[in-house]
Amino acid sequence: MSAADFVQRWFRKAYESEDCFDRFFSAWIALVIKARSYLHEKQLTHPDTDRIAIIRYFVDRSEAVANVLADFPEEVAWLAVRKGIGTGQPILDVLPPDPHNLRPKFDQLALVWSQQATRKPRWIADATAEMINHVGNNAFHGAKTPDDDADRELLDRINRILMDILGV
Repeated sequence: MSAADFVQRWFRKAYESEDCFDRFFSAWIALVIKARSYLHEKQLTHPDTDRIAIIRYFVDRSEAVANVLADFPEEVAWLAVRKGIGTGQPILDVLPPDPHNLRPKFDQLALVWSQQATRKPRWIADATAEMINHVGNNAFHGAKTPDDDADRELLDRINRILMDILGV
């Protein structure tokens, strides 16, 4: 089976799933496989490869990502005003240590999505990739739980965006 076939298989599983966690996990696998195929062989051995691949995938498609985000104004507006449950900070909690300097990025992304600031599409694509990666890390490491309504709503809204980004 080729990598493209594998991506399609996981994308189809995500599309067919009615559970937001199952949909996210399947879409995440499709995204990582698709994104990693754009890296050079030497890049595949670096730490944080999946994160780097996802960011590159989004940034390389920054105009398409911007179009997808424009197609989901309700989700973007909801994310812009969402506060992390633990810290009350914009979009998602970021707990120390913050090696990728996500807190300022999510603060700025919330301002952009609420139309209080502007940024170029490449920056928005990068910040959106970081957000989705952070949610993925939280979901895979148990910081997002299926019995939490707020986590389910977050994944449901992100899934709508992620599924369309995977389609571009």
